[in-house]
This record gives sequence, structure tokens and C-alpha cells, in this order.
Amino acid sequence: MKILSGKIMNYKTLKIDNLDLFFNEIKKSGKNLLVPKKKGKTTYFSSFININDVEFNYIQTTISPKSALFPKVEELISFKKDDGTYVVTEPSIEKETIVFGLRPCDAVGLEYLSNFFLNEKSDFTVRLRKENTTLITLACKNFDENCFCTSVGLSPASIKGSDICLTDIGNGLFYAEIITDKGEKLIAEHSALFSNAEKINKESYVAQVPLKFDSDNLIKNIKNYYNSEKWTINSLPCLGCGACAFVCPTCTCFNIEDEANPVCGTRLRCWDSCAFGIFTLHASGHNPRPIQSNRWRHRVLHKFGYSVTNMDTLSCVGCGRCIRVCPAGMNIIEQILDLQEA
Repeated sequence: MKILSGKIMNYKTLKIDNLDLFFNEIKKSGKNLLVPKKKGKTTYFSSFININDVEFNYIQTTISPKSALFPKVEELISFKKDDGTYVVTEPSIEKETIVFGLRPCDAVGLEYLSNFFLNEKSDFTVRLRKENTTLITLACKNFDENCFCTSVGLSPASIKGSDICLTDIGNGLFYAEIITDKGEKLIAEHSALFSNAEKINKESYVAQVPLKFDSDNLIKNIKNYYNSEKWTINSLPCLGCGACAFVCPTCTCFNIEDEANPVCGTRLRCWDSCAFGIFTLHASGHNPRPIQSNRWRHRVLHKFGYSVTNMDTLSCVGCGRCIRVCPAGMNIIEQILDLQEA
């Protein structure tokens, strides 16, 4: 065992053949278990049904697991008129959720996202979901040309943000690092499936993702790029579709919408994107970011500049989803390199 930030970190092994038992025990306990599944060319997180539905052979899921903490559409309050009096109801979030199979970069992304919503005035629903969610990451054995976690200070074996991190070490075994109290609790509930182990060096079992750019240099100099003509040139392909924000594990933009009549109604929080033309449109008609190059610049500056200033961390985890999903082929790695060269 190892002391990590004042806590005891345990090491276990889990037979891959026992995953089915592990999943079914979690399901029988009444918890919501989210696992990666494949539909066509898309890999996404969905509730566990049986082991044959679980996808293991993927670089990255198409959409991040951030909806476990920050749903695409969620009800904040509802009201109903009853005998002349309006009754207001807030949502109740009690069911415990286990997310299995997210990559280490996603766990870091969810840590950033939850810190964003819990900083200063804590967001009620995100806080409850965070408290009721346990993250089991799978260290990456493979990568593609769009992965750049090492360029933002992470690695395919990072444990930051994870409750349990599993690494395939061959011979039909997962090496399990139990990092938090939530991870310890889950392992204790299924202790018969796990065996004690000593700490090992995981590096030989995980992908070796090459550096694409120097993030320290980028952070240091990004404020000097503000007036660069590259923003206009590089943003020309952008369609303003918002796909990059919707697949990103750290994007936090949202809009509030009311659906109501005199008898009943709900207030909804829905994902939004700074790429949309009306995102910053004021009621007066003024728009401080009226053209796409302004909006693209804001997105990149937020990931590598504003979040560092405001939260002392990058808000890009190098997952590469924005590159894979962009219908116009925009590549944030290439654009960063272009800015630095300019």
C-alpha cells in the first residue's frame, strides 16, 4: 500500500473473466452502471445490460461521459398548480452511478467540470451527482493520431480524477489502483472478485503517446496571440455547429429554458456552445463575438488561457474528440502549432 495525499492507496488484481460477475453484482445492487457500447461507428456510454454489449476495443468513446454529472438536458425545478396554490419541486438524485471504461483523460475532464460547477457557489445537482458517482477508468493500450494527452501534462495511465484505475497487464488480469474512498467502498462490496497485489510500473503496459506541442510554452505566450490573423484564417472552415463542444468532456456552456403554461411547467438546463452565433447575443441586439473567428478564438483561449487564469488548470485533456467529430476537418493540434510558429 502507498500513502497518496494523506490517503492509503491500495493495489489489487481482477481477472478479466470476472468482469461479468462484477457488472452483474453492481446491477443487482440497484446501482446504475454505465459502460461503453458500440452502435455502428459510434461508441457511447449506456446502462449495462449484459457483458456482450460492452465494447472494449476502442480508442475513445465518441461522446464523453460528462452527462453522468452534467446531463444534456436536465430538469432544475418543476411547478404545478394544486387547489389554487403553486407547488415547486426540485429534483432528487439518490441513485448511485458507476461509470466503467472511461479513459484517464475523461476522468481528469470530469474533475475539471465538477470543480467548475462546485467553485464559488456550488451547483446543487452537479454536487449530488458527483457525490453519487464512482469512476472506473481503463488505462489506454492504444492511441491514434488525434490523441494528445501527453501534450497537456497527462498520460494514458493517469489516475487523477479516477476512483479506480484498471490496467490490462496481460495473462487475463487487470491491475487495479484504488485511489479514493469511493473506490475503496466499491472494492470492499465486491472483495471476493479482487486479489491483493503490489505496486507495479504500468508504463510498459500502456500506450506511448508522443508530444505534439509544448503546453507550457503555449500557456506562457497565448495572450500574445490574441490579435493574430491566424484566428481568421484558421476559423474559415468552422460551421459553428457546436459538435466540438458537445463531445468535449470539459465544455460547460448551458442555456436555461422554461417550458410552462398557467397550470404546470419545468425549468430546463440544456447544453449550449460558444460556437453558436447567438450564444453571446444580447437582448439589445449587440453581439460581442459577432463573427466565427471571434468565437473560435474564445474557445481556444478558454482551453489554454482563461481556465489557467481562473482555475489554475488547462481545460483541455487531449482526448482528441473535437478533431474526430469536426465535419470541416478542423484540427486543434495543427492550429496550435500554426499559432506558435506564427
